[in-house]
Amino acid sequence: MLALISREALPALRIAGMIFLMINLLGGVYIFRNRHRFFDQDSDVAEDIPAVRKIRVELVLMILGCAHYPYYLYTYSTVA
Repeated sequence: MLALISREALPALRIAGMIFLMINLLGGVYIFRNRHRFFDQDSDVAEDIPAVRKIRVELVLMILGCAHYPYYLYTYSTVA
């Protein structure tokens, strides 16, 4: 699939990929720094049990993981 991309477009695609990666990393840092606000117990919610909070964390990590997977796949497939 990478062979179908013209060589002239590769620098622009790399720059766009790096911008996308930086936005996702900054989003991950923001979520990590505010994790207590997002994922700790909320006294206003009646059914806020540890299992619900764990599912919230898993969903956020799954989304971040899926967003970063294509970049790592491309990086490690072009090393050899």
